Amino acid sequence: MKKSYFHIVFWISIYLIWTYIRSNGEYYSIFIKVNLVEVLFYMLAYYILKHLQIPVLFNKGKVFKFWISIIISSFILYFLWRIIGLFWLDEIRGLTHGKLFKISGFLQQTVQVYSPAVILLALESYSDRQAEIERIDQLEKEKLATELKFLKAQINPHFLFNTLNNLYSNVITKSPKAPEMVMQLSGILDYVLYRSQNKFVPLLEEIDTIENFLNLEKIRYGSRLEIEYFAEENLLLPVSPLILLSIVENAFKHGASGDIDKPIIRISIKQNNDNIKVNVWNTKSKYRGELNDAYKKGIGLKNIKRQLNLIYPNNHILIIEDEKDYFNILLTITPTLM
Repeated sequence: MKKSYFHIVFWISIYLIWTYIRSNGEYYSIFIKVNLVEVLFYMLAYYILKHLQIPVLFNKGKVFKFWISIIISSFILYFLWRIIGLFWLDEIRGLTHGKLFKISGFLQQTVQVYSPAVILLALESYSDRQAEIERIDQLEKEKLATELKFLKAQINPHFLFNTLNNLYSNVITKSPKAPEMVMQLSGILDYVLYRSQNKFVPLLEEIDTIENFLNLEKIRYGSRLEIEYFAEENLLLPVSPLILLSIVENAFKHGASGDIDKPIIRISIKQNNDNIKVNVWNTKSKYRGELNDAYKKGIGLKNIKRQLNLIYPNNHILIIEDEKDYFNILLTITPTLM
């Protein structure tokens, strides 16, 4: 419907402009009549070109036949124009000795007839190109949004199962820790399932969830695991939800393994001017091979890298130190505005 309106406005504009030019701005009645017929020929040339010659010949690679059809249609349109001229328009224009065919008249009329068609095709081509760019851009955004939701949904389910098992054990033994565990687990689930659907959240909300996570892991591992945690107060910058939590969770997944004699995890979250600086350090299994390869190449780390590239393509620095006895992630994020 929009294209139909555009065509109507285009042809009316061509008629008015062409009539104004030929009548030196006076809009003489003679040119009002003559140009009305001419614009009908312009329209006929365009629609034959648009809906017949281009799709049937040019778009199918029949270039030679396409140009032959242009020449034939030019002659047909010219002879129709001259027939109308001989029986009507020549008299209006004061031409008493009009001829059916003149080479100069044919060339002039052909240029006039096809000029508006070329202009309109160029405008439509540009409009279609812009629409296609917007469509591809929208599809890409939807694809990235879907991928991001999938990545966020990959928080380790083992954490939930282990927490529920610990909670069950504490409930059975009537441990005073059970109510607190329920509240902390509830806070994590609320954040992961609901608040994490936002594009950005205040950094303090992500930190609250990390602290709930740490408290549950302390109950799970007890004194066997040493956790050093520091987060500055009044961290008000926005952050994409679950990224920092994923880094912390990844450290526990691979840094608190049962084959590590004295597992240690160190976490630091700071705000430096307009940057968020995160440092997550953890001991690593002394056994080379499958466990460490899983850490370095596993889903968790790939997930984190992919999320950062999607959300902060030019606004983050990720440094990974993969040493013999420890694994260290240093991340600097320059947040975008919420």
